[in-house]
Amino acid sequence: MSRVTIPLVGKSGVNLDTPAQELSDGTWSDAINVRFRDGSAERFKGERQLFDAPAEVPYYMQQYNQGGKRWWVHAGLTGIYADDGFARQNITPAAPPTGGIDDRWSGGTLHGVNVLNNGVDGPLFWGGTGLMAPIAAWPAATRCACMRPFKNVLVALDVTKNVGTTNDRYPHMVKWSHPAVPGAIPTSFDHTDLTKLAGELDLSEEPSLMVDQLPLGDANIIYKENAMFSMSATGGIDVFRFQRLPGSVGAIARGCVAITPVGHVVLAAGDVVLHSGQGPKSIINAVLRRWLFRTIDATNRKRAFVVACPPAKEVWVCFPELGKQACTLAAVWNWVDDTWAIRQLRNATYGATGQLDYSTVSTWQAQTDAWQDAAAAWDEDELTPAQERLLITRGSPAITAVDISATMDGAPYSSSMTRVGMAFGDPGVNKLIKAVYPRVDAAKGVRIQIEVGGTMDVETAVEWGAPVGYVVGQTFKVDTFASGRFLALRITSLDNQPWRIRSIDVDVDSLGGY
Repeated sequence: MSRVTIPLVGKSGVNLDTPAQELSDGTWSDAINVRFRDGSAERFKGERQLFDAPAEVPYYMQQYNQGGKRWWVHAGLTGIYADDGFARQNITPAAPPTGGIDDRWSGGTLHGVNVLNNGVDGPLFWGGTGLMAPIAAWPAATRCACMRPFKNVLVALDVTKNVGTTNDRYPHMVKWSHPAVPGAIPTSFDHTDLTKLAGELDLSEEPSLMVDQLPLGDANIIYKENAMFSMSATGGIDVFRFQRLPGSVGAIARGCVAITPVGHVVLAAGDVVLHSGQGPKSIINAVLRRWLFRTIDATNRKRAFVVACPPAKEVWVCFPELGKQACTLAAVWNWVDDTWAIRQLRNATYGATGQLDYSTVSTWQAQTDAWQDAAAAWDEDELTPAQERLLITRGSPAITAVDISATMDGAPYSSSMTRVGMAFGDPGVNKLIKAVYPRVDAAKGVRIQIEVGGTMDVETAVEWGAPVGYVVGQTFKVDTFASGRFLALRITSLDNQPWRIRSIDVDVDSLGGY
């Protein structure tokens, strides 16, 4: 008998694209609700509802800091609201929004003024008091698919003029405002006024449609469906310089680009890429790429969104599974460890990051988990304003903070990771697995379940043995049996507590050549 050590069990994350028998140690052939970082595998924490239940399903959310408050502005199909943790304000403009679910919102903060646009109605602004209002300088009967701030201007993409009459659409147009003074919105979008710096330009050398835009360093990166352009200030009469960037990669939909310290992470058509200014680089190829685009619902693919989770150094690529209307899964990339994981979502509609105000900090009164399900340490502030948090909106409707609870807003959930196709050095030898020794970091009494299995051929389904329970602080190993040329291991949570597995030892006997 020999003991085999699987060190750093979370070193390489989950890989659903590569045949299991070709995976290295520390790579898992399947996993759900388990993240991989610092060489370990750990159960994702859950989520907890913040604020009161929204008046309608939010399809967009962003943080907006004004007047000493941290507002979370969220927009539905007919209303727009701002919540600071104490109270919610209905800031819907006098003429309510008229867009549908797939008329994706865009916006941001320009010089302390919040801006929103849904592509169907004219763009709106809010300064922290009263109601949202139309941007007066925006030309009448003109619409844009996307509007976001860049430096001290507002930039619009995919512009339609003469709405209601001829509906003249300019799908490749970039239109920008005259610079705004701090605390105010732009006073002009008139590109014909030579006393202003407003302008417009068609980026039509590449035929796909305009999608979205986000700053990267000192440039605004404009994403079409199959191309990227940089927009940078010239300091001269041309105002901005536009340059086609390398690669034939763009964004699949608005909201599918996330800013990270290592660059933009973009959900593109058929890929997930990292763009740091030197051309796009696939970060999911040969790991989860084929799985992702087999699993994502084609009809509702543009309801996907990409958002950063700064405390975990992760980007969540959230998408609807086949047949689903909202996002039910997230492919999660850790930009430090370069590992992928898969997390379940509950009909998520959007995500945003920002700091929470003290009003939403964990208190005993706000604690909804059962005592045995509490995941925080005794003096831990799970919602500390000292770091940004990822908030998710969902179709319940609700706004939840992720990674702060042992349950999904009170509902239990399971975490598991599986590795099949383990040859332990020689695929030609029949082997017997007899015991498993996991090294688990968790509170005493936390329970997990361990299963082993085997198969003589990688094309044959694994025959799993009976599951065996493991209790942290009580159990040293699990005795279990399975045989085959290719062995398998599965670990599953049995309660709602967090755990981390650093390494695993396995007792394996050789049964001779096959």
